[in-house]
Amino acid sequence: MASNRITKKDLNEMAIRSMAEQACFSFERMQAVGFCFGMTKCLRKIHGNNNQEMAAALQNNLDFINTEPHMAAILQGLIVSMEEAGQDRTLIHSLKTGLFGPLAGLGDAIWWYTAMPIIASICCSLASQNSVLGPILYMLFWGITAVVSRIWFVRMGYQAGVSSIQFIGDNAAALTKAAGILGVMVVGGLIPSYVKFAFPETLVAVGGVSIQGIFDSIMPNILPLGFVFLLYWLFKKKNVNTIKLILLVILFSVALSFLGIM
Repeated sequence: MASNRITKKDLNEMAIRSMAEQACFSFERMQAVGFCFGMTKCLRKIHGNNNQEMAAALQNNLDFINTEPHMAAILQGLIVSMEEAGQDRTLIHSLKTGLFGPLAGLGDAIWWYTAMPIIASICCSLASQNSVLGPILYMLFWGITAVVSRIWFVRMGYQAGVSSIQFIGDNAAALTKAAGILGVMVVGGLIPSYVKFAFPETLVAVGGVSIQGIFDSIMPNILPLGFVFLLYWLFKKKNVNTIKLILLVILFSVALSFLGIM
């Protein structure tokens, strides 16, 4: 694998392509297809006609990812730089899994909770004075920063990967383990957001005590957590495939709803 194949032009194009990150959104993989699409041209340039390596690189980036769209460009630049350097894909995958959650929080705080509300308030003030500059400035700000920030973030991620290759190579085992632990923590933290499992308040035990209240007093969201662990046990230990698990969840949900338990 030759080095220094990726140019600034390639990085700029990847930044533009990254704007399609949420164009193929699904609840199973979230932004994965769009995220992977943004890197395909650079990955093809790295691996050339080696379709086996190209397929492996794509497959390594097609699992669940849900991060702030602008900040995703940092991860794309980092992944491309590590692929270019021939780094271990287990490490690349672990870093991606461990970083997308923290980057999501950072991107939301900077972009959607700070920059956009400030510019929106200014533009709304202009619009309330019957100035056409209000909507025009808002659209210009959104469009320009959407492109410029991605170009900057892609280059930032790429340079971070290039400059850290030696460090990563020397500490690959420790980084893989640390990133894996962080990734599990991030995915675990998403459970209450994506898994809803709760008994109705009308379902009470002897003495009028709410069943859901009993579980909440033990630990909030213990039921979604236990349900996920049950599915993981069935998948990992009992080798139940995902299609069967989906059908089981649907049948289980319908049955509990019919009985008035959920």
